[in-house]
Amino acid sequence: MSADPGIVIIGASLAGAKAAQALRLDHGYDGPITLVGDEPHLPYQRSALSKGYLLGTTGPADLDVLKPQFYADQDITLALGAPATALDLDARRVRLADCTEFPFTQVLIATGARPRRLRVPGADLDGVRYLRNRDDSEHLAAALRAAGNVVVIGAGWLGSELAAASRTFGNHTTVIDPLPTPVYYVLGDRIGGLIARRHRDHGVNLLLGDGVEAILGTRSVEAVQTITGRTIPANLVIVGVGATPNTELAQAAGLCVDGGILTDGHLRTSHPVAVAAGDVARHHHPRYLNPVRIEHWDNAVIHGTAAAATLLGKPTTIDHVPYFFSTQYGSTLEYLGLPTTWDRIITRGEQTTPGFTAIWLDRGIPVAALTIDNRGAADHLRTLIATAHPVDPQQLADPDTPLLDLLPTRRAVPCEAISYGRPRRPNPGQGSASTTHAPRPANA
Repeated sequence: MSADPGIVIIGASLAGAKAAQALRLDHGYDGPITLVGDEPHLPYQRSALSKGYLLGTTGPADLDVLKPQFYADQDITLALGAPATALDLDARRVRLADCTEFPFTQVLIATGARPRRLRVPGADLDGVRYLRNRDDSEHLAAALRAAGNVVVIGAGWLGSELAAASRTFGNHTTVIDPLPTPVYYVLGDRIGGLIARRHRDHGVNLLLGDGVEAILGTRSVEAVQTITGRTIPANLVIVGVGATPNTELAQAAGLCVDGGILTDGHLRTSHPVAVAAGDVARHHHPRYLNPVRIEHWDNAVIHGTAAAATLLGKPTTIDHVPYFFSTQYGSTLEYLGLPTTWDRIITRGEQTTPGFTAIWLDRGIPVAALTIDNRGAADHLRTLIATAHPVDPQQLADPDTPLLDLLPTRRAVPCEAISYGRPRRPNPGQGSASTTHAPRPANA
């Protein structure tokens, strides 16, 4: 190993672990690597926390990003259980809460995000829970087993998964959201309505177009009062109203921050020794007009690998089509793209049968897609969206026409030439997608 201070990765996350792996295995970097994390756990995959891990079908070892032995074998220093509290980019040092300090040549900031808090009377009662980390998931699983009456606040992707999990545990479950359908800003009325029907078919009480006035109880939750005057019995309230990026460390260090740590298309920040990756990074993406911050498993993996290349002076452009998956009631929903507007939705197959797919078009160009229980289709849909080429709507709607047959035979238009997400008003009633695919907060 060389004698230079090496690279410090702040955030023992999926993105952080993937960056460490890429530094060693993909690029042969032989300098010191230090991985800093505020939790005591090795880097793990958060996407399972609201899915298999919450339901008990995924074990702790299955969460690991890398095998525990990897860090020792690759001489990666782990500094876990103490968050970074001070970052001096000019002096190239980071200090942790336990007063440990690490020098560095370069630093990767992958500090992630935290749940947005609910701000209504009673929000601090016992029985109000959030889900972000592994400990949260374990505690929430125990609470769901004993609950009986559960209210989920927020009908975004996370809220939808939590409602499905609650019903799996046999609880009476109510979801409250001020928007007209679940995941409204991403899916719009029509396809969001399909998600709503799936919830209702599984016994969920959806209170849409309503908000939370207060959480009632003396010491612990007893009920939720809505803005329209309804009182819903509850002994467990789960809040899923979006996430806030953990930018405080970066901002105190003088980095440019605006809804996330601002980076270029290679994850370089406003300081030459620092890059940012994962949920905390708001990066330039050649497919979209404005910088985007994406809170997906797929994005964290891509960011980690790309950050490693940038740290070693081999920057690559991040131009992937965003991908997200959700599991609800035994079905797998896969969503691709990040549109801010669309003018048409084409569907393939029956809504009640596996393989149903919806494709969002903007001027005839596929910009997003949702597919349900359609294994293997996501890769084809990603390719179709990546080409940024108009398609024949009739052929697109025909489930007997293979998606790959719709790809242009000529070379696709370069993504840099496409003005995705151009700032114009979406069609009435369709809504628009947020850059994080998370719902706007209900009373947050």
